[in-house]
Formats: sequence, C-alpha cells, structure tokens
Amino acid sequence: MDTRLQTPFHRLFYPVIRYIYRHADAIVVYGEHVKRFLEGEGVLSERIFVAAHAVDNAAYNFQVPQESKNILYQKLGIGPEEKVILYLGRLEPVKGLTYLLDAFAKLCDRCDKSVVLVIAGTGSEEHLLQKIVRDKGLSECVRFVGYVPPNETIIYYSIAWVYVLPSITTRKSKELWGLVINEAFNQGIPVITTEAVGAAAGGLVQDGVNGFIVPERDPIALAKQMTKLLNDRSMRMSFGKNAREIIEKWDNEAMVIGFQEAIDYVLSRPE
Repeated sequence: MDTRLQTPFHRLFYPVIRYIYRHADAIVVYGEHVKRFLEGEGVLSERIFVAAHAVDNAAYNFQVPQESKNILYQKLGIGPEEKVILYLGRLEPVKGLTYLLDAFAKLCDRCDKSVVLVIAGTGSEEHLLQKIVRDKGLSECVRFVGYVPPNETIIYYSIAWVYVLPSITTRKSKELWGLVINEAFNQGIPVITTEAVGAAAGGLVQDGVNGFIVPERDPIALAKQMTKLLNDRSMRMSFGKNAREIIEKWDNEAMVIGFQEAIDYVLSRPE
C-alpha cells in the first residue's frame, strides 16, 4: 500500500499498522512507490527492501499459434484486421471501466469503426457496463466475454493491439499493482493505464516507452492515447518490443532477491 485508505476501519487501525511499520526489523515491499510511502511514515530507508512484483513469465511469453488466434477471432466475431482493445479483469468500481467506455465512445466518434473493445471478466458492474454500452450505441463494437480461465488468458493477450487498465482510487480500495500488466507485457502488448495503478507508480509501466500513463477518471486523455497507439504501428511495435525487454528482467528471480536481501539484513544485525 502506498497511500492511506479512508474507511472507518483503516482510520481506526492505522496507528497500529504504523507502529508495526516503524518497529519491524525489515520490510519487503512490491515497488519503489511503496518504499517512498513508508519512508514518509518514518521507516528508515535501510530497513526497506523492494521485491519485484512478478508473475511466472514463462507461462505468458510463449508464441500463441495462429490457429488458436483464428479460433478466438471466430468465437468473438472479429476479423483479423480489426483493432482490438483488451480489458481483462474484474468488473468492479475500482477498475474504472465506466471511464474506459466513455473513452471508447469518443474514440469511435473520431476514427473508423474497425476498432473492437473486448471486456473479459465478471463482477458487480457487469450489468451496468452492458447498459452503458447499449445506451451509447456501442453494442456492435464491444464484446463481453465473461470469465476467462487463467490458462486461456494468453490467447486474449495475443490478439490485442493494446491492453487498458483504467483503474481509479476509491474511498475503499486502490489498484495495488495490476499483474495483468505483467502478463500483457510478456506478449509484447503496449499498456495504457492510470496514475492510480501500482504498476505505473512502481516503475513497470514507463510512460512513452512501453505504454502510456494517464490521469485517473480522464476519458479524454485515455481516448487520446488509445488513438495514438492504434493508429501508429511503428510506435506500437516499439512499445511492444520495450515491454518484452523490460518484463524479461521483472521476474520471480528479481522478487526472490528482494526477500533474500531483507533476510540477510536482519541476520547481520547484532542481537
């Protein structure tokens, strides 16, 4: 966590949590942004260790056969030439999907109609999102595909031109990281996300390098960057190449090193 949530529960127990922070022998965090937060809470920098928040890259970085892609194209009613924007995850308020739909509506107003938004997942906002799509007249270019098992997600990443994670900060919750970004990068897919997402604050998403970071709750900025990536093949290919190179080093080994450094630090301290 790199910020304080403002629910009654969090406000009540935060003094206890802060005490634990300040008196722990060592703390392992999942990003530099969390380290900065803890330093601001009075934790000594030397006692904070960063362990890369990683997935098993080998499970996501292999080449998907064209036949598998074709089967998914057919299932979704999408032509191979159509530009695919993908969201894969829970359909909950913290994900900011109403802003994604607003952005997608703007994008469809200013370009050709060969763009498809694929929304994969289930959650409490599913019916609301479907209603918004109908009300905005987007039903022909938005696909709700429901829950996708983990072993099938890689095929969805493989057909995407861009992955979007438009999460927002709410009073009750925050996007602590967003491991779907790690997964998408393994397929060389550029990502557009918001400042509210841990993977952006933590340095995995690098604005203008492997994707774009936009302000949260800003559909205009979101639409602008989606349009850029969809229409500029050279940029998209460059971002995708950078994504693969960066995620290759953001692996489980890097995560283990962070924990090992914390253990070595504690063991080296005098009794």
